[in-house]
Amino acid sequence: MENHKVLFIGPVGSGKTTAIRSISDIDCLDTEAQVSDVTGRRKQTTTVAMDYGRLTLSEASRVHLYGTPGQARFRFMWELLSEEIAKDCAGVVMMIDNTRNYPMRDLKYYAREFANVISDKRLVVAVTRSDLRARPSQDEYYDLLKELGKEASVCFIDGRRKSDLLGLVELILEGQSDYNEWSTLKRMAEAEQKGLQFSSDDTGLEIDDYHGEQVVIKESVVNGLLKIEGVEGLAATDINGDLITSSLEGSQLENFIALASGIVQDQGENSALGQVNNVVFRDRSENNLSVFVWEGMALGVVSSRKTSTRMIRQQVNDLLQWG
Repeated sequence: MENHKVLFIGPVGSGKTTAIRSISDIDCLDTEAQVSDVTGRRKQTTTVAMDYGRLTLSEASRVHLYGTPGQARFRFMWELLSEEIAKDCAGVVMMIDNTRNYPMRDLKYYAREFANVISDKRLVVAVTRSDLRARPSQDEYYDLLKELGKEASVCFIDGRRKSDLLGLVELILEGQSDYNEWSTLKRMAEAEQKGLQFSSDDTGLEIDDYHGEQVVIKESVVNGLLKIEGVEGLAATDINGDLITSSLEGSQLENFIALASGIVQDQGENSALGQVNNVVFRDRSENNLSVFVWEGMALGVVSSRKTSTRMIRQQVNDLLQWG
């Protein structure tokens, strides 16, 4: 009996759980929990440990399907799955939601976080929701992969269609499995789902035009952050260092501007720092000041000492992608 493993990675909401449920021929083991943060604007639950399903190709061949949590706060599960499950997997499917504000940043992030896994494994990038927004295009994804030095196939798919997902597994197992009835299997899947109506937009959220990778701190992002319990204020500066918005005053605002300008300057002049994205400071009143920097732009979020700065970081990232 051939037993293969395929690992599904990618951001929250990209379709990993849906994909595994769609293709598995057993009831999936999943560890989804209700969400109470900004993720709830996109989906009501999120994976907190892993998803597991199994695809039986024939009496002689099976594929075990593993899905990672999407949120960075569950990184410990990424490490566990990478070290224990993925070390002998046939390949990795990286799922990317084309309607997120910065899908190319997602690709870069997960390529970096799972670099040890995909360095010697077959990689397929599966892009979902391209019917809702055509850009980035397939060519743009290939260009970025080339820039990153990664060899991968890029497929635009519907993560609910079993035939699309079978095509991904076929690409992963090419040359690693004796199974050769993929065409028949995909025809059977198409017949099985014939007549099913898949909603084009399954989120109901407004989708912005694609503006590349330059971060934009929109009013909706600011409003979303200010609604988070424990957040006491924020300020943002543009690429020129000019104030975009601020609910901070006095010394808090002065501290943010000084810290942000210093980080931006060091980022440009001191290559040893690398790309600083998030630094947390504590002010005299014992509040936390989380400073985020992207290519010269800066966002400072003041939160109470009891509020998790890791949670703040996750909320900022999610709001930037979906806000």
